[in-house]
Order: sequence, then structure tokens, then C-alpha cells
Amino acid sequence: MFEVRREGVAGAILPVIPKTSGELDAESLRKSRTRAQEHPLVNGQLLSTDGTTALFIVRLSAGADQPPRLGQAVEAIESTLTNFHADGITAQLTGLPALRHQAALALRNDMLIFNSLGLTLALILSAVLARSLRSTIVACVPPAIGAVWAMGILGLFGAPINLLTSVVPSLALVVGTCDSIHFIEDMRRSVRRGTHQIIASSNAIKRVGTACGLTSIVTAVGFASLAAARIEAVRTFGIAAAAGALASFAAVTLLTPLLASTQFCQGLRLGRSWRLASRIAGTLTSFSIRHARPIAAVGLVGTLLLTAIGMQVDADNRVVDSLPRQAASSQALIAVDEEFGGVMGVDVIVRWPEGVSWRSDELLGTLNEVHAILNASDATSRPLSLASVTNSMPPRARRRLSADAVDEMIDPDARMAIVRARVRDAGSRQLETVYGNIDKKLSALAATHDGWRFQLAGMSVISAKNIRQLITDLGGSLLLEVAVIAIILALAFRSPVAGIVSLIPNVFPLAVIAAVLVLTGRSLDPATVIVFNVCLGLAVDDTVHVMAALARNRREGVSVASAMRRAIVETGNPVVLGGLILSVGFAAVTVSSVPSLAGFGRLACAAVAAATVAELILLPAVLVVTDDLLRRSARLGRAWKHDPIFGPAPTITPVAGMTAPSA
Repeated sequence: MFEVRREGVAGAILPVIPKTSGELDAESLRKSRTRAQEHPLVNGQLLSTDGTTALFIVRLSAGADQPPRLGQAVEAIESTLTNFHADGITAQLTGLPALRHQAALALRNDMLIFNSLGLTLALILSAVLARSLRSTIVACVPPAIGAVWAMGILGLFGAPINLLTSVVPSLALVVGTCDSIHFIEDMRRSVRRGTHQIIASSNAIKRVGTACGLTSIVTAVGFASLAAARIEAVRTFGIAAAAGALASFAAVTLLTPLLASTQFCQGLRLGRSWRLASRIAGTLTSFSIRHARPIAAVGLVGTLLLTAIGMQVDADNRVVDSLPRQAASSQALIAVDEEFGGVMGVDVIVRWPEGVSWRSDELLGTLNEVHAILNASDATSRPLSLASVTNSMPPRARRRLSADAVDEMIDPDARMAIVRARVRDAGSRQLETVYGNIDKKLSALAATHDGWRFQLAGMSVISAKNIRQLITDLGGSLLLEVAVIAIILALAFRSPVAGIVSLIPNVFPLAVIAAVLVLTGRSLDPATVIVFNVCLGLAVDDTVHVMAALARNRREGVSVASAMRRAIVETGNPVVLGGLILSVGFAAVTVSSVPSLAGFGRLACAAVAAATVAELILLPAVLVVTDDLLRRSARLGRAWKHDPIFGPAPTITPVAGMTAPSA
């Protein structure tokens, strides 16, 4: 502001604010304020229209906008502002580098606080339900260690802490907690039958370990598919999440049986099963089997309907949503949006043909046309270019103007000029539309200017496109993960039908979340997309355990319905208990001061509830109806007679409402 010049008497070029060793008197101060508010390079650019807010722009040196130097630079500036004291004047720091740094700090702090809080609440709930502190330690310590290993993997590979990578430990904790509860419940049943705890641990590894390994492989393969994404942050997240899933499996499989087989848990010290959870699971499954046809039909139609609704959800992301609500950075961002048109910027690169001088009226007139296009948009404002400088200059001063004095705005040798405008934090969806309209107008302008080229550029343009690409990459990986799940389950259980049918209860929770987003008016952002991955991981985990128990109980003379009842006796308690514990853990995140994380917690709770209902109600009904359809069709029955799940013909009375196989 102090370097901006104005036209003085007789064409002299003078500073807008006089340079003096002392303070300005009241009259000089009034005149300086008036000149500043009337100057096009100051008003709305460096000084708010009401004259109460000034903007000081600090340029970081090369490389200082990337970690770890970014943190050092931001902290140094914040320290300077903290030591600044003046009556009636407050100083705040904002700008994309500072916002990125503060968002990373907020995510790191919330990740530690809420992961710890969620784990503590889960520990308390587990201890109350199992009435055994030892059992709680055995069930919760291995998943916690798996989450720590996942965090260690992030640090080992130097992955930055961002909105995506901050969820990796939570993913490891989700999968690990579910698997650990299944291990504990299996060992409890063996101990109640009089089996020694070492043998019970060994048997649990055989029965449950395979399902846990299968779950981890499916989850890891699904996340590893993100390595093919275009955006580096998504690729890093995919690889880190895959490694975190395997780390969680290793921690739970190695440590849970080991701890449970020690003297620490001898006898009944593994605690008691929560009978209410078993009754709830058994009641829901029995209801599902009795009314299999209508439930399967409603589930299938509901999944398709919810999917159709969910496909209307669109991607959007705002910078302020990744910052704590009451943080100084958030308030400064909002203030700059209101006073100066936004922290972010957009550039229009103007290239002119040979024979046009950079001082010519033709160039300046074209730049003013670009100004008009940018001013016509709701989200962009206050364009600044060479035209902004020369419009207020007398002809003689314009002729004396050196290109070096405006080298940030123009490069005569390259025949290139830049028009910069400010952009509000309106969200990537609106900005994508705005930039599309500006691009069309620039194309129309180029059509009327032979040899001229106009290109839209800037970080906000790239960011808006990257958010769309990020959502596309994550959504594509989700579809690939669903397909991989079907293939792996079909191979693991040697039942193609089971692999296909199991997709319905796995897709149902995803459809529920997508529909909730649409019906509540929310949009997809990186945090909400991750909820889909968490939900799918949880649904697959429960599906694999239920299907594994079904395969163990499915044999000649035992129908799918009977085998399903027995499978739920084995797995129903862990499914209900795991869902409850995870809901409590995710509920802790809903009180986060970061809006995106709080929204993640709320959606995650809904995802857990939907996944639990799908496993206990939808999956049994779909499997029973599929079995009945195969048995009713002689051709299909012969084709799948060797299927381990649907193949053996039952010799017991068929389920009510199901048709008995023909002789």
C-alpha cells in the first residue's frame, strides 16, 4: 500500500500515502485515506471499502510453502503477530499456505484426541458389557496397537497428515475391533465348554483367523486400487489404508489369541457374552428367515431405490469446512471473503499476436474486457492487471512506464499478460460452474480477437477440478472394491452365487449413506467419501464372518435357514456388540470443531447402524430366498449341486413360506 503511486501536480508521480519520519497530522491523514479509497490499486485490493481493514501480502520464499518449512514460516509469522501491539488494531493471519498448515494441525490434534476418546469410550462400554476388565483389554489393545502401527506406516513413508490420511488409523481401528470381538467371542464359547484357553486360542485362529485374513485382503486390495488414481494424495491414501488394514490384521491375529491364552485370562476371566446382543441378533435373524421373501424383495427394491436417489449426490468442498469453527484462521478467511472478495485467486493468461505493443490501447482494451467478464461472475471480483495500473496514469507517465516495474503483470518478450481476480470460498461445485462459464466467455472473446488466446489458470481452478477428480477416483475405487469383494468371496467360499448375492447387504449401507446425503442436502467431500470406504469395510467384515460360520454349519441334511441360525448364534453377538462399540467411538468425533470431521462422525454412525441391520436382517433373507430359488429350479439345482453353500439338498422340513424341493 505504501508503494502505490498516484498522479500529482503537473503529472508528477507521488506515493498515495506520504512517506514521513513522523506521524501524519489529521488533515494529511484524511487526505491520504481519501486518496487510498479512490485509488483502483488500493480500494478493495489492499484496503477495504470502509477503510477499516488493510491487507498485507507476504510472499514466501521458494520451497517455504511445503512441509516442514511451511510450518516454520507460519509459526514465525504468527509469533510476529502475537508480539504486535497497537491500540485499536488487531492482526490476523490467513492465506492458502497458512490455512493448509492450520488445517493439518487441526486434523492432527483431532485425530489424536478423538481416536483416544473413542477408544476410551469403547473400552468403558466393553468393560461394562463383558463385566471383565481383562476381557476388555484383550479385545481393545490389539486393535489400538494396529492403529498405532498404521500411524507408524504413515510416518515411515513420510505421508503428510491431511483429511484423507488422518482417517487411516480409524480404518485400522474399525476393522481390528470387529475382528478382535469375533476372536474373543469364539474363545469364550470354547472355554465355556471346558476347553483349555491355549487350545481355545488355537481353535479361534483356525475358525476366525481365516475370515479375518480374508476381510483384510479384500479391504487391502480395494484400497490398493487407489494407487491408479490421478491425484497423488489419493494414491498415498490408498496405499497407506491398504497397509493399515494389513497392519490391523497382523496385530489382532498375533496378539489377541496370545493375550487370551495367558494366565492373565485363565478360566472365566475372558468375561461373559452379552446375552442381550445375542437375543437381539437371534430375534432379528429369525424374523428375517420367517419372512424371507418380503424382506429380500423390500431389501432389493430399497437398495435400488436408495441407489437411484444417492446417484444425485454431487461433489463439493470448501476450505473453511476443514478448519475449526472458531479458529482465528476461519474468522480471518470469512473476513477476507467479505472485505476483499476472497483469499483465493484466479488468473487469466492473455497472449497477444505479434505486432501488438504491450503499451497499446488494443491490449489495454482487451484486458478491460477480461475484467468485465470476471466482474460479471458472482464468485470472482476485483480483477487486477496492467490495465488497472495504466487506467489511472496520464499518457506521459504511461509512456515512461518500464516493463520491469510491472513484471508480475506482463511479459513483453513472451507477449503474455496476467489478469488476477479474487475468489470467494464458495465451494468447489459452484466454482467449477463459475469457471466453466468464464471459460466459455473467454472462448467467445478469443473468437472476436484474431490471434489472441485466453487461458484460465490458478490454484483455485486446479483445486476445483482436483476435488471432482478426487471424488471420481474414490468413487471408482469403491466400485472396484465391490467387484473385488464379490470375486474374492466367490473364490474363498467356492460359491459364485454366494459372492454375487452377498453384494446386496454390502451395497445396501452404501446406498443408505448416499441417500442420506441427498435428502439432507449435503454434498460429497473427501471426508464423506471416506465414510463409504469405512462402511464397506465394516459390512464386508461382518459378511465374511457370517458367511464363514454359515459354511461351517452348512452340510448334508442342514438347510441354509438352519445353518444361518447356527451361524448367527456364533457371530450375532460380535456383530451387534461391534456395531454398538464402533457407533460410540464414531459418536465422539461428532463433537469435533472441524465441520468435515463432525460430519464424518455422524455419517459413520449411520453407516454402522445400516451395516449391522443389513447383516442381521437382509443377508439371511437373501441367502434363504436364493437357496429356495435354486432348489425350485431343476436346471439351476444341477448346476450348483457342488456349491458348498447352496449345493447339498436338505433333508429337514423346509422353512415356512419356502417351497420344498421336488422329488
